[in-house]
Amino acid sequence: MPPEHRAGDRRLLTAVAEAGWGGLSSEARPVIARRDRWAKVAPLPPVLLAMAVAVLDAVGLVLAGLAVQALPLQPAEGPALRLIGFVAVLVPCLIAAAGGYGHAALFGGKRAALGALAGLVLGIGGLGLAAVALGARGAFPPGLALLWLGLATPPLLAGRLAAAVALRAAAERTRQRAVVIGDGPQAARLVAALGARPDRSFDLIGLVDDRRVHQAGGLRNGLPYLGSMETLAAMIRSGEVDQVILALPWAAEARLQSLLRHFADFPVDVRLAPDLMAYRGLGTAGPEGERLHFLRLADRPIRGWGAVVKTIEDYGLALLALAVAAVPMALIALAVKLDSPGPVLFRQRRTGFNNQPFYVLKFRTMYHEAADYTAARQVSLGDKRVTRVGAILRRTSLDELPQIFNILRGDMSFIGPRPHAPGTRAGGRPFEEVAARYAARHRVKPGLTGLAQVRGWRGPTETEDKLLRRVESDLEYIDTWSPWLDFTILVRTLLAVARMRNAF
Repeated sequence: MPPEHRAGDRRLLTAVAEAGWGGLSSEARPVIARRDRWAKVAPLPPVLLAMAVAVLDAVGLVLAGLAVQALPLQPAEGPALRLIGFVAVLVPCLIAAAGGYGHAALFGGKRAALGALAGLVLGIGGLGLAAVALGARGAFPPGLALLWLGLATPPLLAGRLAAAVALRAAAERTRQRAVVIGDGPQAARLVAALGARPDRSFDLIGLVDDRRVHQAGGLRNGLPYLGSMETLAAMIRSGEVDQVILALPWAAEARLQSLLRHFADFPVDVRLAPDLMAYRGLGTAGPEGERLHFLRLADRPIRGWGAVVKTIEDYGLALLALAVAAVPMALIALAVKLDSPGPVLFRQRRTGFNNQPFYVLKFRTMYHEAADYTAARQVSLGDKRVTRVGAILRRTSLDELPQIFNILRGDMSFIGPRPHAPGTRAGGRPFEEVAARYAARHRVKPGLTGLAQVRGWRGPTETEDKLLRRVESDLEYIDTWSPWLDFTILVRTLLAVARMRNAF
């Protein structure tokens, strides 16, 4: 059964269980309908929206620069095309550095507009001042900089306003889906305050109370009540929730710590809502004023521009690897086919990003009748189930080459924690029982190679300690990811393959 069908069945069963046997309650139906609507339409990645707005800003800068160039400015000349292009890149970079392309900033507000203007003034004004300081007034006169600045301001602000209106109009595809945890006065004040803000970057799809388990259905503090923490966990695993907002008192430290530990294994952003009562004595217009913002307690790993870099890296390396390995893979396929009867490729169910299953591809290294699709018994040195060609492939790790297609399909990354088959054991116990934070490995896509593998923690896990060392390395990779780390892992992987270390 396809994964999307399994996820749908799980949501339905959860809702039925919480609504009670004998038919869905009238209060539960609106909640389930709302969840289904959000489950069907996943929002676009925030980084794509940020890139679109950045391009819009750059277009406004270019048009303003071309307008200045077309004006009769003798004896001074308008900005050169190279300078226009440079400014069209420089100003969006400055806006991005100031947080002007953060997801919340894309939906409007005074702070977002001021940030965009600050980047514009700093970019064009800074270039004008630099020209004066370096004695190159003729290349970019101050008057020309002021004219460009004046002509670029209206299209920049108009573009930002148009983008904010468009993003708000397409809320289901642009706003992040958020769930509030808490059922006290603070949650009620938070929901009321956010309801008065059209520029919010997320939509509240429901509320969960972590202290008590109630039947799903009805409204609490103006939001649909979704049910238990287990229901919320299932929603996150099925990709229905992007953000969790904790509406709890500042004094609830133990409760906050417990929730943070709980969500540490999920690819979801965790935010702490401020105690809105604190704003009433500050002379502001109310809790919905510009002062309202959330404390970032935890972010999903490899997000934002890092996710863009990671995606480019994955597809770039996969295409390069496919170009280099296409002929060797064809020869390996022929050798596997001639060595023993059966299919060339071996498909095995693995656990991927956000605990979702997928099928990993490998060259078949065992006799077809001895194939172990459930990984009930790990392969060891001298295993009689392994074919002659399979032994060579496993020793050189060439059996993993078909996973290039898993990367191109989006199931895997080139570098990341290695995917394991469900039910695999270490020291006789399932992986999930051995390592307390084993599920945290699935906050990112699994990889063709990873930090644990280059450190030698690959191959069979006869002891629990081997798995614990592997999980420690995987979590370290997720917490400290950078393009440079991926580069070092790639180089060390090539060296490890050449030495055929820990391969069976």
